[in-house]
Amino acid sequence: MKDIQSIGLKKKVIIATALVLVAAILITTVVLYASIPMKVDWDSLYDIGSEVALLAPKSEGNPYDAPALIKTKNPDSDWKVLQFTDMHLSHANSGKNNKNTITLNKYIETIMREKPDFVVLTGDIITSTGGRARAIQFAEIMEELGVYWAYNLGNHEGDQFFKLTRKELMKIIEKYPHCLSEGSVKKTKDHEKVWGIGNFVVNLLGGDHEVVQSMIFLDSGDAITNQDAKKYGVEKGSYDYLKDNQIKWYGEQIEQVTAGFTKEVKTMLFIHIPLIEQHNLEYIGLIDPKSGEQAGDAKDGWTEKTPKDGYTYVGGVEARDHEGKLVGKVALRNGWNVLAGTANYEKVSSSKYNSGMYDKMKELRAYVNGLFCGHDHVNNSIIFENYKEGETPLYLCYGYCSGFDTYNLYKSKKTDNPNRLMKGYSIITVHQTGTFDYSGVSFDADDYLQEYKYIVNSLPFAAVIHA
Repeated sequence: MKDIQSIGLKKKVIIATALVLVAAILITTVVLYASIPMKVDWDSLYDIGSEVALLAPKSEGNPYDAPALIKTKNPDSDWKVLQFTDMHLSHANSGKNNKNTITLNKYIETIMREKPDFVVLTGDIITSTGGRARAIQFAEIMEELGVYWAYNLGNHEGDQFFKLTRKELMKIIEKYPHCLSEGSVKKTKDHEKVWGIGNFVVNLLGGDHEVVQSMIFLDSGDAITNQDAKKYGVEKGSYDYLKDNQIKWYGEQIEQVTAGFTKEVKTMLFIHIPLIEQHNLEYIGLIDPKSGEQAGDAKDGWTEKTPKDGYTYVGGVEARDHEGKLVGKVALRNGWNVLAGTANYEKVSSSKYNSGMYDKMKELRAYVNGLFCGHDHVNNSIIFENYKEGETPLYLCYGYCSGFDTYNLYKSKKTDNPNRLMKGYSIITVHQTGTFDYSGVSFDADDYLQEYKYIVNSLPFAAVIHA
């Protein structure tokens, strides 16, 4: 009798366990695959009439391994590239004042108004649970607009169990004709696999079918592995870094595109997480805006009047709380420059391990215009080292954060102007000579759509602040 009861109990346990597993699978499936649609006015979308054609790798007019874009009309005219970053489309879009709705509407309105030739997204774009439906929607929006685009993955794509994985997200978007992102594993010349999902190149061609700008995209990852943290002696859970094989592959792409050309070819690098060298412009917290107590930097010896040795305070970009009280300053390391109107209002959230990527860029600087990243939402700095006369600087550029559902300058209590959010996008104008212009466009309420021109013909246009 006891044996029969025991068997019956075991069956109940097995059945209960099975039901729990089935329920867990169903919940996971609903979360990952259920439609969490963004609010899109599909009837308002239209093809902007882009005069750009795609040439497949190794096709007629494109002898290289990477896809290339060429203009079908006015082939020798400038290229207009828009950079958006950190849109953080995280929640359901409902209601007129929903911040995700505002972000998406401004994104669409910008593309319709600017009519770009190419759009680059430098990470943290589709960051919601149920991201599958949202990724499909986003790609279909770009198809309706008829614009070619490329998507760097950020640290928040696939960083939680209930989010679409980075690999799956890339698989979805790369199937669309206007998306030029590639999730396939690349290999170096000596057949070493390149780390990451989304290492790829897009070349912009001139009327002679020669490359005028090669745009290189690298996956800067999420968080450093515990193994690498131990290996390099850095804090566990810090941000990831570009791997040696990525840097090697990056150099090989530059070598390939610059070999045998009759005119100088320039390249641009797009990543999400900034490089450690971007700490050369540093936000110095003197007062904690939340507690009102002395901040950590002040405890480390920084004072309101005196920066640490080797740094100079940048005037005109002090952080002030809602009452106008000074809470922080911006310091520039000696030997570096920053363009006026750009600044860091938070700590640079780079990896704590120096990958050596910037050193590689300096080694190849004759062919490199600069780097463009995102990640930090209230940093828009453009910095560069001193450079020789007759050369152009090697720029390290933050794009304007484009998402309204993220923290902003006012919410962070670093400005007393409630309309100063530091939200917008960037315009990169590529000339046939390989030089470029760079502007930031602000979405802020008090200077809506105000364009700030920072670089012209690869040279500083805004005032340069030296240290």
